[in-house]
Amino acid sequence: MNSRKYSLSGNILFHLNSARQWNQWVCYFQFLDVIPNMAATFLGIWLPSLIVSELQNGVSLSVLMASIITVSVGLLLSNVADTAMTQYLYRNGLSLTLYYDKLAFEKTMKIDYDLLESKEVQKLVGNVWGTLRNEFAIRWSVTSMPVLIVSVLSSVFYGFLLCRVNGILVLVLIVTIGVNAFLLKQTRDIHGKYHEELSRHTKAAAYINLHAMERSDGKDIRMYQMQDWFLRKYDDAVSGMDRIYGKIHTQYFLRRFKELGLGFAAELLSYGYLVYLLAEGRMSVSAFVFSVGVVRTFLTNFSTLIGQVQSLNNIHAFITYIRKLLDLPEKAEGKVFDTDRTKGVEIIFKDVSFRYPDADTDVLSDINLTIRSNEKLALIGLNGAGKTTFVKLLCGFYKPTKGEIFVNGIPQRDYDRDAYLKLVSALFQDSMLFPVSVDENLTGEVRTQADKERLSHVLKLSGFDKRYQSLSRGGETKMVREVNEDATDVSGGEKQKLLFARALYKEAPLLILDEPTAALDPIAENELYLRYGEAAKNRTVIFISHRLSSTRFCDRIALLEGTHIIEEGTHEELIEKNGRYAALFEMQSQYYREGEAG
Repeated sequence: MNSRKYSLSGNILFHLNSARQWNQWVCYFQFLDVIPNMAATFLGIWLPSLIVSELQNGVSLSVLMASIITVSVGLLLSNVADTAMTQYLYRNGLSLTLYYDKLAFEKTMKIDYDLLESKEVQKLVGNVWGTLRNEFAIRWSVTSMPVLIVSVLSSVFYGFLLCRVNGILVLVLIVTIGVNAFLLKQTRDIHGKYHEELSRHTKAAAYINLHAMERSDGKDIRMYQMQDWFLRKYDDAVSGMDRIYGKIHTQYFLRRFKELGLGFAAELLSYGYLVYLLAEGRMSVSAFVFSVGVVRTFLTNFSTLIGQVQSLNNIHAFITYIRKLLDLPEKAEGKVFDTDRTKGVEIIFKDVSFRYPDADTDVLSDINLTIRSNEKLALIGLNGAGKTTFVKLLCGFYKPTKGEIFVNGIPQRDYDRDAYLKLVSALFQDSMLFPVSVDENLTGEVRTQADKERLSHVLKLSGFDKRYQSLSRGGETKMVREVNEDATDVSGGEKQKLLFARALYKEAPLLILDEPTAALDPIAENELYLRYGEAAKNRTVIFISHRLSSTRFCDRIALLEGTHIIEEGTHEELIEKNGRYAALFEMQSQYYREGEAG
């Protein structure tokens, strides 16, 4: 990614354009607020000078009061307009965070899975979400834009007015502010050095917080009486953080003390010089009063300008993160091929190898395998053999490092991604339930659009029909309690059946079942196998498992071990071969026999 593409000016323009697309007034008020803000400041400086001037000129009380009222009304209206715009920006700055939230969410849903899994993209996504979780970061960027513009214009305007008094005076004030900025940078650098040590304690405290309140971990903590250990470690982490925070704040206190000293010296010099001009008769009283206000305003705005410029780094970094994320490629252009969805697909792995980025060895090496249309293939192997990687390659989530996968004679990479995924349905080991209704979980459609007959059929095939009928609100019952308070809970076995029904409802010609019986008891597992033949009708089915007893319902078996497919054939053929499969089958069979004997 070319970092030079994301310049500060380009990021500011992107940020303003994003604000305009979300809410045009959020963009416009960042500029319009400058007018009442500067007007209020100028009128506040000018009013005392005006009063002194008119008193010196001997104007009548009525004329003096009219002048005071006129300027005061202008001051009031300017402050009201400034406050209204600032509050509008503050309120809608949060909404702009939600807009970026949506952009990031949409993008992460669209980019290719293998890209999303890469370490570089994971770090980028983490940086984006880390900033979005801090709502004040975006809100500050909106409310600070008029402050930045005002500080620039005011520094120029009041600096020009001071130059008319004495240019050297302006230079002295600028140098003073510059020294303060250097001291602030020095303090922040020291803060950065403490950050790594602080991060270590913060991570420890976060870990303890997370696991102490996690229900699944609560059993182990109580079982092994680790409460005192957790409390002791938490105290250590908190004490460490408190110690480092003390060091950090000491540095900021010292920096502030120096800043106050420099500011006092600068103002003493400035006001002393103005008093000298007044005493020498080279400046009128009204001009003196006005100049005092100009000095204070210049100091304030130039200091603000330095602070705003330094703080731009934060929003610059975030906008760079979000733009890099949005510029990630979503998918390669492909074609939509006509596929007969009433029968399975043929799949050919030709010399396929896969290696994860930064890994030294292949997870899969030189895989050559033909899966015939409507065939039921069992891909078996011990844990860590590469079965899950094989599934992700088949789904198109990963691309082979070497070799080619053909689907119905067409290279997989030539397919349009979304069109290809319509050909595949899968039940993964770690499939999730969505926080919507049961019917929407099953069909991916709103209730009125669901095919009732198909839904009823897959519920029976999966064995979830009885639980479905027992739900208080039927298919409208909500799921996932973390989002819906009135959601229902399902057991691990029931969840597996529901997910199996969802995979069947899609009616894809390629069905992948990755350890589909892992959460089922032996009786439920056997019932599933009895329905397996009908559920797999007119489909090519890949059955992934490490339990060899499940292979008896498949047409063929492929044994994956050591990154290769080392054996393939029917159960009978592999037993007769008396190779690795036969040894593993005998080992597992002996375990089951011993279990039954026990």
